Amino acid sequence: MKVVNEILSGQLNPKTFERDAECATHGAYRERGGSFTGDFHRTIWFGCSTCNQLERQRADVEEREKQERARQARIESRMKASGVPLAFRDRTFDNFIAETPEQHYALDTAREFAENFWTDHLKAGNWLVFGGNKGTGKSHLALAIVQHVLRHSTGMYMGTGQIIRRVRATWHRDSAEREEDVMQDLGNRLDLLAIDELGVQRGTEDEQAILFEIINRRYADLRPTILMTNLAGPALKEFVGARAMDRIYERAVMVPFMWESHRRK
Repeated sequence: MKVVNEILSGQLNPKTFERDAECATHGAYRERGGSFTGDFHRTIWFGCSTCNQLERQRADVEEREKQERARQARIESRMKASGVPLAFRDRTFDNFIAETPEQHYALDTAREFAENFWTDHLKAGNWLVFGGNKGTGKSHLALAIVQHVLRHSTGMYMGTGQIIRRVRATWHRDSAEREEDVMQDLGNRLDLLAIDELGVQRGTEDEQAILFEIINRRYADLRPTILMTNLAGPALKEFVGARAMDRIYERAVMVPFMWESHRRK
């Protein structure tokens, strides 16, 4: 209390001192200390500098490990909510089969999108469209991108049918979700949305309306999006509608997957 009063009253004369000391671990050393008032007998001694350094290093390691465990927990939590099936979590860029120039182009484009997601693509709201034959790795690369993005951002992988069913489920009287809640989640909040199997459904008016609403929201809010489809250009335009297709063409890089199915091999 006396020191506090002296500090408050401005009676300060800070000094540093040294003395010979003995560390049980590191032996003899010169110990440094400091006094707010300049009184040697009221010096606060700092102890063994080597011990202090080792303690700081130990604390730094523990803090890094704590942060890494928290980061891993966040990633796992995002993974569980991301829609990435457990069986597909092994899809990476490294195990994508790329033998032809076209396959290397698809791989390089996907990898670049993932690695520069936070610096470039998230800010610009860039899109990718993976279009082509079945079994050629469109989902593989999209899943690799989503899992990379989940390290620091929010992302989700969903089939078109899942999206349609989730929105339609809100139309029931006893639904726990409102349609607007789902539209906000998928259209506005997610940093990255990967929509698979675009065109597998019938393309009814209500399906087109749902997809257009999500695509339009993500387009307007600069939200990066990946679309996967087996449909060619005219068929895709017919399925999603002309307005949605205009937005897709304006924002997206088109990546063709026209080689033979890996599944057949």
